[in-house]
Amino acid sequence: MGAESLAWTVFFALSPVSCVYYPVTTLPAWLHPIAWSLPQTYIFEGMRAVLFQHVFRTDYFLAAVALDIVFMAIGIGVFFLAFRNARHRGALVQMGE
Repeated sequence: MGAESLAWTVFFALSPVSCVYYPVTTLPAWLHPIAWSLPQTYIFEGMRAVLFQHVFRTDYFLAAVALDIVFMAIGIGVFFLAFRNARHRGALVQMGE
């Protein structure tokens, strides 16, 4: 339950920065680099281009995929480091028969 509440908190905290409700241009200039570092910003901006300009932005799509791959690699790396650390400390619970 704790992880679920953390996930929802992060989602709602990132929604305004990832421009779910408005384009990136409405953000202050100092927030633009943060917004463009999130994959969902590219998705929402790409969907705005489809809806309003009738153009599929391949560059936005590829940027979102690339950022997803980077964040996935970082997440996997952090998981394996934490798992290895937990194994060394004996913090893993043994369950089953």
